Amino acid sequence: MAVLIGVPLAAGSPVRAAAADTRPPTAPTGLAASDLSCSSVTLTWSASTDDTGVAFYDLYHDGQAIGSTTVEVRTITLGVVPGARWGFYVNARDAAGNVSQASNTVTVTPPFCSSDTTAPSVPAGLTGSAVGTAVTLRWSPATDDVAVTGYDVRRGGVKVGSLTGTAASPPATTFTDVGLTPDTTYTYTVTARDAQSNTSAPSDPVEVHTGSSCAAVCAATQVTTERDLPWGLVQLPDGTVLYGQRDLFTIQAMAADGTGKHSIGKVPDAAGTNGEGGVLGLAVSPGFATDHWLYVYHTTATDNRIVRFQYDGTLRTESREILVTGIPRNKYHNGGRLRFGPDGKLYAAAGDGQDPDQAQDLASLGGKVLRLNPDGTVPDDNPFPGSVVWSYGHRNPQGLAFDSQGRLWEQEFGNNVMDETNLIVKGGNYGWPACEGTIGDACANFIAPAQTYPVAAASCSGIAIVRDVMYIACLRGTRLYRAVIDGDHLTGIQQYYVGTYGRLRTVEPTNDGNLWLTTSTGGDKDSIPRNSNEKIFKITLGQG
Repeated sequence: MAVLIGVPLAAGSPVRAAAADTRPPTAPTGLAASDLSCSSVTLTWSASTDDTGVAFYDLYHDGQAIGSTTVEVRTITLGVVPGARWGFYVNARDAAGNVSQASNTVTVTPPFCSSDTTAPSVPAGLTGSAVGTAVTLRWSPATDDVAVTGYDVRRGGVKVGSLTGTAASPPATTFTDVGLTPDTTYTYTVTARDAQSNTSAPSDPVEVHTGSSCAAVCAATQVTTERDLPWGLVQLPDGTVLYGQRDLFTIQAMAADGTGKHSIGKVPDAAGTNGEGGVLGLAVSPGFATDHWLYVYHTTATDNRIVRFQYDGTLRTESREILVTGIPRNKYHNGGRLRFGPDGKLYAAAGDGQDPDQAQDLASLGGKVLRLNPDGTVPDDNPFPGSVVWSYGHRNPQGLAFDSQGRLWEQEFGNNVMDETNLIVKGGNYGWPACEGTIGDACANFIAPAQTYPVAAASCSGIAIVRDVMYIACLRGTRLYRAVIDGDHLTGIQQYYVGTYGRLRTVEPTNDGNLWLTTSTGGDKDSIPRNSNEKIFKITLGQG
């Protein structure tokens, strides 16, 4: 994480004022970088304006908060990590806590401080074992004159996985390969690499013979490719798959085998954020066979909202009903997942719009899990009268799923320490911004996560539950977690596809008890249409 050099951080976010100042400042402009070195960069921006006065500027990189400055400070030097890409931007905040939209983004890649031509040592002690058609490899850490930052795993000479880390957080030394042929012998090697792409010689090979059948995650079959970013995905009762193109603002339909792909229409009033906004979550009415309602969570020029349309092979935009408006939007932290519960209610994951105070403000829809009737009205048994808020104290939730007991689980992005899987209860407060995972002096006063993960190994978005096993799709962590739901906890956590397919965004149950899985490897931090190269997979599961 970047650190501020020579400039004190401003005090923490003030308690939102009770006065009627609800107008945010204008977005900072003219953000520029200068004096880039291997260890620091200087940022400068122009002043925002506000009806009562700007009080702070909040600095971010790629959705993660770095710190704040007082209004007088608009030039700052930040510490950086050489060789790493940084996407910096700034928000303005007034004394009442209102937060602006983001400035332009400045992207920099600091040079290395010195040339490194020494390769890491060869990984030693490679062993492998098979459980069904999955092979787990383990090896001893390699060494390097600077630091080992990654390992590449090859099966029969073809790379099948890539584990990454940093000098401060070394890469893992275990990898599980899945989707293999039963009763077959495979040969593996591992190489180590450093930050300047110096690569070791391969390890000694190891041969592993698979079992007779698959027990857990069995195979990945690529169904289609997609130039825009697939975000929300649902499967209709007749087997048709619908998925949203985030930056094109359209919805695609295809058969379950990927054939017949075509657009069913464009979502009116959808807008990007030059970040992670656009057409996000989709949900199908539980009574779709008779009512034909398709639900969409999307960003506009002013907010995030939930709408529904009639669908009969075409998105009937003239039938649109706007159900919820006023969910905060910003460059990042838009939330976006939709899920119908067994109670027939629609649940939505709403981000804090990069205004952490909103997560604790029950008058705001930001940083919440929302619950509404299918027609958008407030259920009588919601915890806060007249409000669609179901739980609060969330940062940027993007995963929702129900288990066989009808309990709601939620996946949430942390800032730079811990991501969370939460078991959501009616009216529950999950602690953001006082807590990130279990970090924070006040965490004992809030509901603790059921599971936490280091951000570098997670940054997970979608979740799905099949036969009370949870599957978690991770972006920065480039992996799929599998965890068994055991009471209020997740147990037997396993990791699949680590580095195999890149960043993973959405995982959804198929109609036949397997999984859909989408990638999000390029263009997911801007709003430029068709600048990605994504894949949609069907994952076959075992019965174990």
